Amino acid sequence: MIKPNTHFKVDVTINQVDFFNNNGYLSIDRITTDEEIEWLKQIYNKLFQERAGEEQGQYFDLGGPRAHTGQEVLPQVLGPENQFPELRETTFFKNAHTLAAKLLKVNQDNVNGGGHMILKPAKFGAETPWHQDEAYWNPSELPHRLSIWMPLDPATTNSGCMQFIPKSHKGEIRFHRHINNDPLIHGLVTDDLDPSQAVACPIPAAGATFHHCRTLHYAGPNTTTEVRRAYILVLGSPGKRLKKPLPRPWIDEEQEALAKLKSLAKPSNI
Repeated sequence: MIKPNTHFKVDVTINQVDFFNNNGYLSIDRITTDEEIEWLKQIYNKLFQERAGEEQGQYFDLGGPRAHTGQEVLPQVLGPENQFPELRETTFFKNAHTLAAKLLKVNQDNVNGGGHMILKPAKFGAETPWHQDEAYWNPSELPHRLSIWMPLDPATTNSGCMQFIPKSHKGEIRFHRHINNDPLIHGLVTDDLDPSQAVACPIPAAGATFHHCRTLHYAGPNTTTEVRRAYILVLGSPGKRLKKPLPRPWIDEEQEALAKLKSLAKPSNI
């Protein structure tokens, strides 16, 4: 797979920066080229076909219990840049860093982070329930980060485009629980919101949405006959260390469940 030599720069206006900071999200129609999207599809497909990093916990079904053997409804690959370092040299990666710095109002030299990929299979790809990204993260740190969500296929309301609750990033972290109340399911959901306030952001392939780590967001199920592939980068500047960790009972529940699952998997000495 030969990486295309693309040179496409994108910028945001002052009004767009203000919109992001006031509402916690932003949508643009293009962040990279069609040529790069076609190249990214090859890498994306290879990662999912090979279930890259599964033994290290880097591949799993976000919408199903860990190590389940049934139909996968929301498979995810973490850290694809570790498998393909050339992803860090893409137009998408470079533009994402530039725009993240402007939207977060930080020096680009201080922006860091990496990505993950989420696949919604055709016809049965599950919804990504309402949640805040920060609910997944280290409770001992106050982050200053955002996510850049880029589809490799057209993202419509029927295929699972992103939806946001405007201004929700200005509040606190809501209470979250694991999907189906099963701590072996990594995916989180919060019920503390009014979904009638949601704004859907359908975008073409190579478009992008940006959302703050506290912005409530959702992506519906994929009911179309085509897969919905998305590549997400989480970028920002170093967070503030907290003297006292914030309460995250759902993280504790998952860690306890995984530790129990691991102990049951160990071979007996008898």
